[in-house]
Amino acid sequence: MTPWRATTTRGRWVLVTGLALAAAGVLLRYPVVAALGAVLATLVVVEVALVLRRPPVRVQRTVEPLVVVRQESCTGRLRLAGGRGGLVRTLARESIDGRLGEPFELDPQGAETTYVIPTTRRGLVDVGPLRLERASLCGLSASATDAGEVVRLRVLPRRVPLTALPTGHRRAAVGGGESMELGGTDLVGLHEYAVGDDLRRLHWATSARTGTLMVREDADPAQPHVHVLLDDRSESYAAADDFEEAVEVAAALCRVAVEAGDPLRFRTTSGRHDVTVPGSTTRQPLREAHELEWLLAEIDAGPDRTPVAAHHRGLDVAVAVTGARADHRGLALDVGGALDATVCVVDPDPAAGPGVLGAATVLRGAGSDALARLWDGRHR
Repeated sequence: MTPWRATTTRGRWVLVTGLALAAAGVLLRYPVVAALGAVLATLVVVEVALVLRRPPVRVQRTVEPLVVVRQESCTGRLRLAGGRGGLVRTLARESIDGRLGEPFELDPQGAETTYVIPTTRRGLVDVGPLRLERASLCGLSASATDAGEVVRLRVLPRRVPLTALPTGHRRAAVGGGESMELGGTDLVGLHEYAVGDDLRRLHWATSARTGTLMVREDADPAQPHVHVLLDDRSESYAAADDFEEAVEVAAALCRVAVEAGDPLRFRTTSGRHDVTVPGSTTRQPLREAHELEWLLAEIDAGPDRTPVAAHHRGLDVAVAVTGARADHRGLALDVGGALDATVCVVDPDPAAGPGVLGAATVLRGAGSDALARLWDGRHR
């Protein structure tokens, strides 16, 4: 900040007045007037120099937890030390998601304050930096600087109470379309042994070859293969909040599939995002599931996004989540190749109940909770 910008309106008037008095006193040979003008101008210069000095403030910030579900509690803690220097008063204001909080005065002996971080909005929330506002004693100068690091908080979609998924149809092999009555599982991968793994699933041949205990990752061919399609076109929704409700429905469907260990593919209509989570009978958290959860915290809707066609033939469950203004017939065709095809519509004013469009069932609800109830009622 430049000295002129640090000078307040009062300070500028005092500076101009002081310079004018000093000049007039010198020209008219009034030493008292000249001295008074010099004192006023010097006072402004001194106060500007004081507020432009970097405040001796030490800031330590912690946020717990760093990943939180929307509308759940999150706490920030600030540890501050220093801040008072001579004739300058320092106020601090915390910044949360670009908005400044109420100012408070710093204690030069050090202090700790705890505050609640609102989690009403899904996405990435920046906590910090701390805004330090310094003002001189006479109010002739003021400055604002930032201190401390920025902590990024990730707010996940709200957890909607959706619990059920349709049962799958046994396949001859993973990804195959032929039915098969015999039991068994398919080996889809291996992972290093961790505490809690079933010792009966040890893959001895690989363990002997690598010298490390390796555990089978098996997939039941009868697991439902789930595909969740989220409409990320802003023009498909009557309001911006409707897209948030759609994200919550999509996140709930993905969560249920992952927790059940079912193979899952999540995709957006624009094709910008496409994540595949393999199935697992051990139901251990997979890296792909973690990446999908973080993606659902950041995903957004935008205008003029051309939909990308996808084929869902051979899948057990395909769900398109969209808004009231979308082309529902086109989405029904997209998911209609699945054995259980559904179009979930976030409609603030649903005029009709569940219906059928082509080979897909259409569910309409005012929000994510209403759609979850309709979904569970249909599949229980």
